[in-house]
Amino acid sequence: MSYAAGSSRENNVKFPKPLIFLLPVAVVGGYFLMNRKPPGVAVVHPVTRTVAETVAASGEVRGRTETNVGAQTGGRVAELLVREGDVVRAGQVIARLDDRVLRAESAQSVEAVRTAEVSLAQARDAVLTARASLAVASRPALASDIAKAQADARQAVAVAEANLAGKRQRIAELRAGATGEQRGQIAAQVAQAKVNLKQAERDYARQKSLAAQGAVAQSVADAAETARDSARETLENLLAREAELKKPARPEQLAQIQAEIRAAEATVAGANASGDAAIASLQALPRVEDVSVARARVTEAERAESAARNRLAEARLALRVTRDRLGDAVVTAPFGGTITGIVTEVGGVTGPSQALVKLVRTGKPEIRVALDEDNLGRVRVGQEAVISAAAFPGETVQAVVREIGAEVDADKGQVTVKLDPLTVPAWLRPGQTLSVNIVTAKAAPRLVVPLQSVTTAGGFSTVLLVENGKVRKKTITAESAGPDGVPVSAGLTEADSVVADPGTASPGQVVTPSLTPPPPLSSE
Repeated sequence: MSYAAGSSRENNVKFPKPLIFLLPVAVVGGYFLMNRKPPGVAVVHPVTRTVAETVAASGEVRGRTETNVGAQTGGRVAELLVREGDVVRAGQVIARLDDRVLRAESAQSVEAVRTAEVSLAQARDAVLTARASLAVASRPALASDIAKAQADARQAVAVAEANLAGKRQRIAELRAGATGEQRGQIAAQVAQAKVNLKQAERDYARQKSLAAQGAVAQSVADAAETARDSARETLENLLAREAELKKPARPEQLAQIQAEIRAAEATVAGANASGDAAIASLQALPRVEDVSVARARVTEAERAESAARNRLAEARLALRVTRDRLGDAVVTAPFGGTITGIVTEVGGVTGPSQALVKLVRTGKPEIRVALDEDNLGRVRVGQEAVISAAAFPGETVQAVVREIGAEVDADKGQVTVKLDPLTVPAWLRPGQTLSVNIVTAKAAPRLVVPLQSVTTAGGFSTVLLVENGKVRKKTITAESAGPDGVPVSAGLTEADSVVADPGTASPGQVVTPSLTPPPPLSSE
């Protein structure tokens, strides 16, 4: 083999056939790669439109007044007269507790009040009697009382002297013997003595009654009793004398009459002394000791009356308490509204002020919105709002912001806003979830972009812009979307090219923008 031959073979190298075919394809592919356009992307320019600025949030229908209704006392629920969803009026009975024990206690309290009233009436009568006695004991004797005592004393003495004279006459007659004229005289004397006795008995009864009432001194009644006894004794003596005149006198009779004469003389002396004592007693009125005793009795009676009055007050208070507790066992609606929940069923046990039912005043509902605190600077009392419900498409309610909560929930970053609906349609119900759009500004000029152009995440709104053929992300300040799109208050100009659909491009991508006309106004 020669080297010349080998050199000739190196100059005539042959490539494999597959590689020969790939060379034209590579050349053509490189040409097209260098001359390909970036992909097209639809863009829109923000348009200035007059839109109403709103804050959108979710709200709930609540009663202007909501409360848990329960009994003021504890016990077992005996009756429950309402069901969930019932509409009740103010004062309507909702439930009753078992009040059998309370009724028994009330009956006992009523009886205690009656007993205390009787005791107080008796105590008052005792006070009146004691005061009357004090008045009698405190006044001096009347001239008529003294005159009466003097007359009674004279009568008692006269009766005693007449009795003595009769006995003396009798002994004289016994010694001399009786005559017809004497017998007639003694008969007349007997008749007169009977009349005197009846009068003395009437006087004694009257004086005894007056003394019992405190109108006269007891000594006056005692004198009248002495006069009655003397009159009775005189009659008895005359009857005995009359009997004696009919038979001859005996020595023992004479001795007996003499003894009676001595006794009659003592009676005369006693009558004189008793009359003088009675008159002296009247003239000494009022006596200090009598007034002191009477005043002490008045004080005692008044103290007893005060105690009786206190017992009556305590009994009435106990009765009032038991009746109040009976009233507390009846649960009534504090206002008209709708029963939205049953907390305790029949047979259940409840305590004071524990809930039996939940009541909402449905006549004046309100809408409560948990508003993000970032929107606090835009919301004011008196602003209008539009309310709608997903369950009733096409139905809206106008409302007004009535109250903005004074405190922000630190955990949720929200504040409660209350709105009053201007009308209450039939479909508005307590507990219903609603969409709320609070109008924060009317007819304000804003740049508007299509809703699908805006991406909102984590509380931030962004759009994709095409600048110099390259896509970049831009953060904007967007308002709540409306029918014409999303109002933008900061971050965009009318010259910006906003990617119509963020899903068709990504930040950093090179694109060819294609301008799309803005959507028509919602009113068109």
